[in-house]
Parts: sequence; C-alpha cells; structure tokens
Amino acid sequence: MINKSLWIAVLTLCLSFPASARWDYQDDDNPVPSEDAQSLATEIAALPAKLFLTPQDNNKVRRLLAYTLDQQDREILSYDEALAVFRDDVTDEHWFDVETQYLTLNSLSHSKQSLLELASDKTFDQLTGFGPDGVTQFKQELRISTLNAEYFIFFQLRSLKTLVKEIFISPVPVIWVGIKVFFIYCVLMWWLANQRRLFDQLKSHVASAVGKPPIWVRFIWYLGRASVAIAWLIAITVSLRVLSSIEALSQLSYLELFTWWILGGSIAISFILEFVHRNSFATSKAIVALRLSTVRRYVWSFIVAGLVLQIAAQTLGKGTIYYWISSFFSFWFALITLTVIVMWKDTVFHSLEKIPEKPLWVTWATTKKDVFVIGLVATSIATLWIALHHLKNRLIGLLSQYTVFNQGLTYLFKIEVAKQTGSSADNNLVRVKGDAAFDYVLPGDDFSPLVEYAKDDFQQLSKYLLTNSPAICVITGERGIGATRLLKQMLHKVKNAEPVYVNCPLAGYNQLLVHFAVSIGLEEDASEMKILSHLRKSNTNYLIAIDNCQRLVKPKVGGLNDLIRFTNLLRRSKQSHRAVFSIEKASWRFVDRARGERLLFDWVAFLPKWTEDQIGALLDSRINRGNDNKVGFEGLVVPKQWDNDSESEEDRARQGFYRILWHYSDGNPTVALRFFRFSLRRNKDTDAVIVRLFHAPESEELDKMPKPMLAILRSIVQLEAASPEDVSDCTQLTISEVIGTLRYFQSRGYIEWKEDKARISDHWFRHITNVLDRQHLLVK
Repeated sequence: MINKSLWIAVLTLCLSFPASARWDYQDDDNPVPSEDAQSLATEIAALPAKLFLTPQDNNKVRRLLAYTLDQQDREILSYDEALAVFRDDVTDEHWFDVETQYLTLNSLSHSKQSLLELASDKTFDQLTGFGPDGVTQFKQELRISTLNAEYFIFFQLRSLKTLVKEIFISPVPVIWVGIKVFFIYCVLMWWLANQRRLFDQLKSHVASAVGKPPIWVRFIWYLGRASVAIAWLIAITVSLRVLSSIEALSQLSYLELFTWWILGGSIAISFILEFVHRNSFATSKAIVALRLSTVRRYVWSFIVAGLVLQIAAQTLGKGTIYYWISSFFSFWFALITLTVIVMWKDTVFHSLEKIPEKPLWVTWATTKKDVFVIGLVATSIATLWIALHHLKNRLIGLLSQYTVFNQGLTYLFKIEVAKQTGSSADNNLVRVKGDAAFDYVLPGDDFSPLVEYAKDDFQQLSKYLLTNSPAICVITGERGIGATRLLKQMLHKVKNAEPVYVNCPLAGYNQLLVHFAVSIGLEEDASEMKILSHLRKSNTNYLIAIDNCQRLVKPKVGGLNDLIRFTNLLRRSKQSHRAVFSIEKASWRFVDRARGERLLFDWVAFLPKWTEDQIGALLDSRINRGNDNKVGFEGLVVPKQWDNDSESEEDRARQGFYRILWHYSDGNPTVALRFFRFSLRRNKDTDAVIVRLFHAPESEELDKMPKPMLAILRSIVQLEAASPEDVSDCTQLTISEVIGTLRYFQSRGYIEWKEDKARISDHWFRHITNVLDRQHLLVK
C-alpha cells in the first residue's frame, strides 16, 4: 500500500514539474519590445486627436517623429547584428535577442504610423513622397522588410522543429487536430457533391408552396450562384483556425488574409457578374461582354490592391512603402480607367446617336471623339453623361411603378401639353364626330387583339370554372373595365362543358329567364321549374356566364331578391354546372354590405385597374393602320419624359398622349378609348386626321350640388340604368323630385336615356364618379 502511494506521488511530481517549469519560463522570459519603444508608444497614445492639437503638441509630434526615425536606424543595426549572431550560433538565448529586436522595430513602425497621422501635411508629404526624405525612408523600410523576411524564415524553421519534437513526445493533439480538419473537408466534399441538388429541391418546394417566394428565399438562391466559393472560404478559414490552435502552427492564421481577399473577391465577382447579367437582358451580347470585362478588371485590381496594402500595413505599418504602393495603385486604376474608356468608346457614341436631345457639351464631345488625346477627354465626358442619363431613366422608371408618383408626373405632363396646345391652336382643325371616329380608332369585337390583363384572376377563376365541380363565381369591377371580354375568354377556354353566354337585359329577372331558357334550348315561356328540371336531367354540363348582373340588384331593402332567386335556381340543379356572374363594382359594394358573411358565391374576383402599359397596348391595337384612315401625332408637343428614350418625336408624342389618357381614365380602358376618339381632329386643307389634347368635361355645379341630387346620380351609377320609379325607391325621394332632377341632368348631358331608363353618359362618367368618390358617396 505504501509502495503504491509512493509511486503515485513520484509520477505526479514528474508530470507536473516540467509543465510548471515551462509555463514559468514562458511567463517570465517572454520577449517584449525595449523600454524606450514602450515608453514612446505610451507617450504617443497620450496625444490628442489631430483636430485638437495645440502648437505645443505639434512641436512635440515633430520631436517624437525625429526621435522615432533615429531609433529605427539604431535598432535596424542591432536587429541585423542579432540575426548575424543567430546564424552563427543557433541558441535559444540568441533567438530571444532576435525576437526582442523584431518586436522593438515593430513597435517603432507603428509609432511612426501614428505620428505620421498626427504630423502636418508638409511633414507627411516629405516623409511619404518621392523626394529625398521619402527615398531615404523607403530604403529604411525596405531594409526592415528584408530583415523581417529572414526572421520569419528562422521562425518557421524553429516552429517546425518544435512541432516534430512535440509529435514524438505526444502525437495526440496533432492527431485530434487532423481529425477535425479531416471532418471539415468531408463536410465540404459532401456539400460540393450535393449543393446543386439541394438548391433545386428548395426552389421546387418553394415554387409549389407559394407563388412569389419571400425575399429571404430569393437571397438564398442568389447566394447559390457563389455557393462553391463560399463553401471553400468557410472550410479553409475554419481549418486554419483549428490548425493554428497548435502553438507551433500559430502563424498559419495569417493565411486567412490571403484566403479572404482571394476567395472573398471571387465571391464578390460572382455576385456582381450575376447582377450585371440579370440587368442586361435587354442589351446586346457585345455590350454584356463589355460590362463583364469591365467588372472583372476593376474587381480583380481592387482585390490585389487591398491584399498588398493590408500586408504592408500589418508588417510595416502605414509608412512610406504603404503610401508608395497606394500611389502606384492609384496610377494603375487611372490606367485601367483609360483602357475601359477606349474599350467603350464606339459603344458610347453609338448609344448617343439614339438620344435625340443632348446638352451642348455632349454634342461638342461627339465632334471631338476622334481627335488625339482630346478624344479621351471627349469619351470620358460622353461616358459620364450617358451613365447619369441611364441612371436617371432607371430611377424614374422604378419610381413610375408607384401609382402616386406616376399620376403626379402625368399630371405635370398634362398641364404642359394643355399650355402648348392652347398657344398653338389651329383654326383649320375640326373634331371628327360620330361614327366617323370609329373608322380611325376601331371598335372592339371578339376578334380584336387581346391585351394581357388580370392574368392572376383568370387563373384563379379557372380553378373553379374549368373543373368538374359545381361552382358559382363573380367578376366585379368598374363599368368598362373589361369584365365582358374576360367572361368570353373563359367560355372559349372551357373544354368539359358547353359554354352559355347571357347578357342580362335591363328589364330584369323575368326577361333574364327568357334569354337563359332560349340559350339552353328551351322555349321562351319556360318556367323556373321547367328550367330547373332541364338542368337536373341534362347530360350536358354547362358553363353559364351571365353578364351585367348588376341589373338584378337594387340598392334598397329587398333589392337582392332577384339575384338570390337566380343563384338558388342554379344551385338547386344538382349537376356539375358552373356559373360566373359579372357585377359592376358600385352594385357589388351593396351586395357585400347587405349579405355580410352570408355571401352567395364560391369566389369573387376583383378586377384591377389597367396599367399604363396595358392602356398603351390597347390603344395601339385599336388604331386603324389602313392608308385611308391613318391617325397622326404630328404637331402634338409633349414634354420630354425622363423614363422614355423614344427614337422619334412622333413616338414620344404618342406615348406621352397615351400616358395622359391613362391618367385621366384612371385605368379604365373604355374611358381611355372614348377620349382617344374624342381627341381626333381633321385638317380642313389636307383632310389628314391628327391627335390633339382632348377637353375633359369639368363642372363646378357637380361639386356644389345638394346631397339629394348627388344621391340620384349615385343610384343611377349603382343601377347602371334606372327608371324614375327605381330611383325614387332607392333614394326615398318623391317621383316628381326625381323626374325634375333627371331633366336637369339631361339638359347638361350628365345622363342619357335607354329603354326609358336613365344612364350616366359615357362622356361624363369619369367626372361624375370622381365627384361621388370625393364626396364619399361611392368607391370607384
């Protein structure tokens, strides 16, 4: 028992004594800079910032800087002697002296850097410039760099010898580090083999789950473009930090500097090239190649410059060599810029030819592009201007996606066009009236070119109406928004049912049953029960589209009875019949409020307003292209549009006029077409038809009109077409008051009569709905 305890005590002493000796040695005899270098660094740290230096402080900075330079000269000699002695006699004591000299010179170099930042501009330029003092400092720092290189060679050799000794003593730490590094690179190899498959699975999963992926998912896809370089960067960084945990390999951490600059630069280039490629879909391949080449030149030059400057700053501090390197790279970037300018010269001036309006100094640059030396200046001017020009256009284009900005911009255009039109009015122009206007701007029919509109709503409706499940859906939107065309598109697309289209008559429910019975092959006098029996027994599935169903709705108590009766008739058919109704938005608001949560329909599609591009495409498609009915935009002076670089004045005038029509119509295609026809003018002398700014109807009477009169207008808008009795029921006004008000409206052209029912005239429709919206009586 005693022998066992004695052996344990002896073993513990043997294991603990060397370790204690080693750590005591490291703590007590670790090399440090000289006392002079440390006191100098402390004195410099006590100085205030350059902005707050007093004259006494400036004198002290000059004195300390001179002292530092002298100290560097003396320590360089001592450093050289210490390395020479170590080369002759490789001992720990001599290596201790070398490390002390290295740390002392390193401290002095950083003190010099701090003093240069505090020194006056004159002193700074003398010591970092290319004059005699600068050359002297360059030689001094170059000598320090040579000695430091020799020091690092000896340091690495000693580290390797130490590592070999430690491996023979105990290989466990090295083996454990090797296992960690092996695991890191196993994970890297697995990722490189599977990253493409994982990204594809993520993309397919997100695409099937949501229509538009969130921004964080799109950011992950964007990172996938450089996933290989990112994986290597992470793996090398982690493995270097694991290896540097071994004391003999601690210097490997400096390799992170190269890793981050080279691989990080590669990642940055991947992202930038991807961004350039994604934003170059409308340009030629030659221009895309020029952009990519330009990006590569600048980014790789920036990577090399950053790497070299950071190495210089870490080894010598920001001294003369650092600022000489900075000057060299400034010259290099200037040279790169000149080569890029020469490379882009032909492309830039070719693009300038397509822009009709240019400032005088850009025009001067165009004339001097082939002059020696001046041509470079001219190309630089043209490049700068065209870059700012495209940037401005891109910015305005992005802002134009917001309705508020676009509406304001268009309003300014409209005011300017109105001024110019009024100042250049031509007495020889007369308006093209009546049906003659349709010879120039064609009416729509089933064969008119389609404009892509409400694509998402159409797809959502297709899920209900183009399957074999029964469904009743609603399309609602403002009058003239395009609901009828959407219904007919749906009927043309259906394959598993017989399409039935019925335009609800103004007379209401009873006449609707007559039209519906005839459409499904029954007699005109077929009753509800007979229609229901036919639908139940029919072997044919129907897709029933009922247009203008607002004629079944009256904004009063019990005003939904006809709509509910017809809906129940279709629901009781107990077959896979589907139906879709179109109801104007003004009437749908009443249906929605009256029914609340007890809605009648499976899906309600709210048709959006038409965009500026859609309105422009529609107007273009309706212009008669025949030689006998040409429409010209000559003489229509439109202010320059910042987001439009049209090649001709006529293109600019046409697109500017389309923008004004879109603004006035508030995205309503029917209103835009009407006022397009209203803008046609015929020249009495040449008989040519041209476009001039239309005169929008305005009336202060509507804004100042009493609420009961506005209520009558609202009822007519909601009913679409209303008899005096219907208006009286909806407004609770007497029939005599309603008739008198309707006569007042008719005398001013606000309404027109159809089948003894009043209807808002097409000409005043937009102005009246705007007034009702401002008065909070109607939601457009």
